[in-house]
Amino acid sequence: MPSRRDQMPTAFALSRPLRADEFEELAQASVEQYASGSDLEAMSVVMNLLRVANRLQQDFETNVNRPAGLSFAAFRVMFAIQAVGRINPLELARLSSVSPASTSAVLNTLERNGLVVRRKGVAEDGRVIVVELTPTGEEMLTALWERNHRREIEWASALTHRERQTMARLLRKLLAFHPAPARDRDTQKDG
Repeated sequence: MPSRRDQMPTAFALSRPLRADEFEELAQASVEQYASGSDLEAMSVVMNLLRVANRLQQDFETNVNRPAGLSFAAFRVMFAIQAVGRINPLELARLSSVSPASTSAVLNTLERNGLVVRRKGVAEDGRVIVVELTPTGEEMLTALWERNHRREIEWASALTHRERQTMARLLRKLLAFHPAPARDRDTQKDG
């Protein structure tokens, strides 16, 4: 019996874009061919979560933040600073889901534009740097927040109130979970 994949036209012959569910079926069929017995449910959860996250990031970047002259990473960094107040750059990188190197580059740009300021913080060795928004940065964030939030509402409108609550709860559960790094797990199996 031919698989769903055999019934689908090849990528170069498609007359229309694949729907997300069609791509997922093709991906599962492909994995089954070279890695049968894989946990396709786990693959679908992670694959679709990454696809949605990437699509959201690209949408916010293109439709909200770039028109205002900032990147989505800059918005996330500024938002994290506003939410927690003075913060050191490493913690800022973690909370805003931006790599430390990218956070440094974003902070350089934001500081050059007068939106944030870095100051010496309080620490035993006196070397800790903290970042905070300037009044101009607070104004910019407020304007960007309104535009970002309108877009959030548009995206979330695909879900019912109950689905939103469930999704938020499940995403928090994933955010709190930290599987062992693959290299540590593989070493434990071999040992």
